[in-house]
Amino acid sequence: MTLQNILIGSIGVLAETSDIQRRAYNQAFDEAGLDWHWDKQAYKSLLLSSGGIKRLRRLSSGEKKPLTAEMIESLHARKTVIACTEIAEHGVDLRPGVVELIRFARDAGIKLALVTTTYRQNIEAIEIGARQEFRLDDFSQILTVEDVRQSKPNPEVYIQALSRLGALPGNCLAIEDSVASLNASKGAGIQTLVTPGAFTAEQDFGNADWLHTSILEFM
Repeated sequence: MTLQNILIGSIGVLAETSDIQRRAYNQAFDEAGLDWHWDKQAYKSLLLSSGGIKRLRRLSSGEKKPLTAEMIESLHARKTVIACTEIAEHGVDLRPGVVELIRFARDAGIKLALVTTTYRQNIEAIEIGARQEFRLDDFSQILTVEDVRQSKPNPEVYIQALSRLGALPGNCLAIEDSVASLNASKGAGIQTLVTPGAFTAEQDFGNADWLHTSILEFM
């Protein structure tokens, strides 16, 4: 591989935020008067697929009184505000190797891209919460859910990233943290390093090219 581009695919590669997101969902449920609660094991199961709104739709469809599309959108928006506020105000530690990877790419002239199907607010909150250790200006391209019609595991967001970067899959390294996101990068033909987080470590990453506990371990 002639490495020219590194594509970071999920906010979970950058920082451990899954439990923050889980607790934010539960707070949004409470505020809406819903008798719903996601414990850690339930949330681990939900992370087998991407997309918070999709998870809410699945939960709603199993209820006797399913939520309207507007209620689901409102719940998800409120969850995002709660989670992003906590990350921005209380700070978040970047995972081992993230700072070193960004420095390496910058020094080597390798382009960095964020290739997510989360919302831009989540990325911006991490930039604030990381307290100057992480800057979006270091990334040549930033793709979010607003840029695609289909979220991961569909490879659309990676195909878009390759097009914007003018890159070939063989000159790229993707870094992911979940099986759904891994399937997206591999679906675009990109070799992928997986660094599972606390909530995704039990998933099956047999399709990964490399599997390490962190970027630092890989480096």
